[in-house]
Amino acid sequence: MPNRILFLESVAGIAGDMFSAAFLDAGLVDPEAIRSVPEALGFSDVKVEITEVERASARATRVQVVGPRLEGRNDHHHVGEAEHSHGSEGQDHHGEHQPYSALMHQIEDSGLDTPAKKFALTVFRLLAEAEAHSHGVPIEKVAFHEVGAVDSVVDVAMAGVCVSSVSPDRVLATPVKLGRGTIHIQHGTYPVPPPASARLAVGMPVDPVPSPITRPNVELSTPTGLAILKALEPTFVAGWPRGTVRAQGSGSGTMDLGEFPNVFRVAVLEATSGLDAELSPTTEPGWSDLPYETDQVVEIRCNLDDQTGERTAWLMEGALDAWITPILGKKGRPATLVTLLAIPSHAPRLGDFLLRQSTTFGVRFSTWDRMKLAREMEERATPHGPVRFKVGRTTDGQKLKEKAEFEDLRKIWSEDPGFEP
Repeated sequence: MPNRILFLESVAGIAGDMFSAAFLDAGLVDPEAIRSVPEALGFSDVKVEITEVERASARATRVQVVGPRLEGRNDHHHVGEAEHSHGSEGQDHHGEHQPYSALMHQIEDSGLDTPAKKFALTVFRLLAEAEAHSHGVPIEKVAFHEVGAVDSVVDVAMAGVCVSSVSPDRVLATPVKLGRGTIHIQHGTYPVPPPASARLAVGMPVDPVPSPITRPNVELSTPTGLAILKALEPTFVAGWPRGTVRAQGSGSGTMDLGEFPNVFRVAVLEATSGLDAELSPTTEPGWSDLPYETDQVVEIRCNLDDQTGERTAWLMEGALDAWITPILGKKGRPATLVTLLAIPSHAPRLGDFLLRQSTTFGVRFSTWDRMKLAREMEERATPHGPVRFKVGRTTDGQKLKEKAEFEDLRKIWSEDPGFEP
């Protein structure tokens, strides 16, 4: 059966307004549903403006949260998002602050639908936890600058509306781009990513700033954007997954990055395997009905025709699985196809390793859906000592196969060549 995939691509980072703008650009959410968000939150004087802009000669959609209470704000983020600052007692000499608890009540009492409300609460919990950790205060003491709170609550609520409109079966995302250099925020000058963003990025794979972006000081991902991404709990992948693209769009940031598009992209794909197509949905089981574990792996391949066998064997260490295939290269040269299997988050690192440590000039990546047995190790006593067995089971506990570990058998065979487990 079709598997609905939400694919998030951090082309030039991620921010709350860029996230919603990409969904609008892809036609995945009704513009009126987005425009109604401030009113649902009780911000009657705040509006959402949706416009088309050009970034690096390509069209994209931009979303702006505007209103009297947002005028004159100090936008330190490149997407126009105000700072998420805290005061230890919810007060600050530079302006009014709104406690985290008050924001939670505002969202809970809003007119948002339940899925959007639940998502917004999760995002702000992540933001508050990051701020609390960054400033060394309990989460109850975290407060958001009033201007930043209005901007961020609307951005986060819009993101919740977008996600609930898609209801994906899986969420995949590329590594995030954080930025470089320093930025000036309310508490002073900080390196990029600033403390809250750095905390939110823990557990996420990240990429460096693309080389066409020449600014020495640039913040590409904001705390709100990172918290939205973290709340979705995506599987990180090196590139586009397999499937049929049903919708795709680009959401723009405020800053013009010259020849590099300052956008965040979103796509919805349907992943249908050949196996699914061959099975009748009324008489045969689908993926979700079968008692096996499923995940995704990345296959990394390169061709080698000028490298020793010893070096090739060394390159294959550290992957989930690895193999070589004899091939015939250009000009009739005998060559070797090296294939490594890796979890998606490790694929960029292994690709970098191959380019640096092998003679190849390029590597290729393919992402595959995988169905597998649940695996466990059992140690069993024998007259010659313990032997470990790899056991493969279905997710409902049925044992389908087992195999004795070769290293354990080899140790016993050195003493008794006739031993059978």
